[in-house]
Amino acid sequence: MKSVNLVFMFIMLAVTGFSQSEKKLGQAKVSHAEPVYFDLIRDLGARRGEKELNIGMGMASFDNYSMHSYLVEYEFAPLNRLGIELEVPLVFHSAANPETDSHHHGDDGLEGIKAAIQYSFFVSEKLQTTMAIGYIFETRRKGFDLFHQTGSIHNPFFIVAKKWGNQFHTLLYTGPSYEYDKETGSTTTALLLNANIHYILPGTKNFIGVEMNQEIHHHRLEMMVRPQVKMVLSQQTSLGLAIGIPTGDNDRNLDFLARLIYEPRKKKS
Repeated sequence: MKSVNLVFMFIMLAVTGFSQSEKKLGQAKVSHAEPVYFDLIRDLGARRGEKELNIGMGMASFDNYSMHSYLVEYEFAPLNRLGIELEVPLVFHSAANPETDSHHHGDDGLEGIKAAIQYSFFVSEKLQTTMAIGYIFETRRKGFDLFHQTGSIHNPFFIVAKKWGNQFHTLLYTGPSYEYDKETGSTTTALLLNANIHYILPGTKNFIGVEMNQEIHHHRLEMMVRPQVKMVLSQQTSLGLAIGIPTGDNDRNLDFLARLIYEPRKKKS
């Protein structure tokens, strides 16, 4: 609970600080393609009042078991350029051979609760570039017991995104990740590096692209290459699909994610 309180205190201080300078900020915003798998905390350069609801379903295959995941995610922008996200992920496992299942894959149920904040500190329409910083905090829980916290994950991050012409978009996300295990008292450190390139189909908001999600820990590099598409279903709804292909030293086989995105119309102020 102490970690959760610190995170919310950080968010409140950030909101207070940003609100003091909000009136000085321009209304510039560059439209960037948002990755499907490792999505952002609201759009870069978000405008106050923007909201988004995501419902996701995924599956990942390992050597001895499969993992089925579900998520409900809510994003909103209380101030210009500031995004906040709350997410509840669920996970369930199925063993390849139930008779020899040793439960090394972990517990089923609520994986944790995720809270995140993101601030776009640089937005240039002339350079078609946006930069942002942020912080992700996740609790780790066991099964469906909301009060059994087994640890936490902390991930400060930096983002730089650039639009090349009208169709091509690139984005780089990087930062350290610290995972604390409450039962052993140990902390595992990793470096996240996610590189993305997307192509917006002319005259639409649909895109095709690829994410390269890399994680470096204990001098070991794990990378998943994720080809993906995003299709607009209506003015307020779109569907993102991503397939993960492992490369290099990786204990994960193929994975898949479908993300339904609903963005309510912004109320006129």
